[in-house]
Amino acid sequence: MSLRGALLSFRIQRFESTVVVFAALLSVAVSAVVITLFYGGGYASCFGNDQPVLSSLCQSTPAEWLPRIARLSLALVPIFPVIGGLLAGGPIVARELETGTARLAWSLGPSRLRWFAQRVVPIFLMFLVACFAIGVVADSLLHLVQPTVAIDGSFVGYRARGLLIPTLGLVVASIALAIGALTGRTVPTIILTLMLFGGLIAAADTVEKKVLLGEAVVGGDFQYSENNLWLDSKFLMPDGRVMSWDEVIAEHPEFNEFGWDESSGIQPVALYIPGARYHDVERREAAALLAIALAFGCLATVAVLRRRPR
Repeated sequence: MSLRGALLSFRIQRFESTVVVFAALLSVAVSAVVITLFYGGGYASCFGNDQPVLSSLCQSTPAEWLPRIARLSLALVPIFPVIGGLLAGGPIVARELETGTARLAWSLGPSRLRWFAQRVVPIFLMFLVACFAIGVVADSLLHLVQPTVAIDGSFVGYRARGLLIPTLGLVVASIALAIGALTGRTVPTIILTLMLFGGLIAAADTVEKKVLLGEAVVGGDFQYSENNLWLDSKFLMPDGRVMSWDEVIAEHPEFNEFGWDESSGIQPVALYIPGARYHDVERREAAALLAIALAFGCLATVAVLRRRPR
């Protein structure tokens, strides 16, 4: 892949590239300003305790608005990989098939694979760098709005910060790339990508929850800590079995009408993943998402190589 080919790819997708890069730069710049003003102005001391600090500094307008801007920026972070992925991956092949320029390029060029790589690799690298920057900034913003949260040992903001931002973006972009190569139409590509991505995330959630339930800690002292990932509430029986409410009622139907007391030995417990395992779970999910993205990338490659020019 040559520099000339990369520049051509950016020129063909100059609108999408401009939007993605501008959005990332704007987000990073605004977040950097907010973080600098927040810590440089000493406003961090206003939010480190459970009780509000009633000093003039902590009651000032910047002390009120800087955290608000940070929370708004955090709320927008999960949107970036989805919208950016659609813009980055969708038009690469679909647009050139739709306009007929791909047919001309394939008739003149010696290799479709080279044509495909020259258009995909630069755009995807640009998009991944933008997503990584957004993920890193999200970690910093989370620490700003919730200073008591241990960033490396907490599930607060799970899937809305860090490593999962670029991996989610890569999945969306790869799905859009594959569907665009199959349909050759830009608008259907966007619609179908959103539908398929939503279905995949729902399926991934179901599978991951089953896996995590098999690894969950059972404890009555969970107290719904914000650092832990809560999975389910169940009941610990006197013989050590962990059962759902329906299972308890099936075995002791009288509890449904009369309830139970402490003498029964039944204790409500929570199933959760400790916050200390955050990075382990994050890396495993990222690896699974990368495998999905790779599968769609291979599908897109095969579709381009086997597609008949029209």
